[in-house]
Amino acid sequence: MFAGNQPEPVFTATSGLHGTTLVIRASGELDHYRIPVLREELARAWGMLRAPILILDLSALTFCDSSGIGELLQVRHQGLTEGVRVILTGIQGNLARRLTLAGLLPVFEIFPSVADAIEAA
Repeated sequence: MFAGNQPEPVFTATSGLHGTTLVIRASGELDHYRIPVLREELARAWGMLRAPILILDLSALTFCDSSGIGELLQVRHQGLTEGVRVILTGIQGNLARRLTLAGLLPVFEIFPSVADAIEAA
């Protein structure tokens, strides 16, 4: 709960096609309470895949806790299981620090931007 007139942090996850590549854009604060929003969008996304590539654009993520990192690991695992290349883009700030401290940066395929990821894919 937030005191005073501070609004509750918002998290959104939206997806769209860039050519045949599906991109999910996460925005806001990803924590234990907002994981269901990401899971719902991911469930839709797995059904929309037209190419064996899924890009998670995290450039607008302002916060990510350990639950969010766990969810990213789950997405990676599902990608490996289903033969889908999962790419993270826009890693910065809090998420970059947490992934670095946990030694998880090498676990993910990471590009600076969606454009860079699409070009490399």
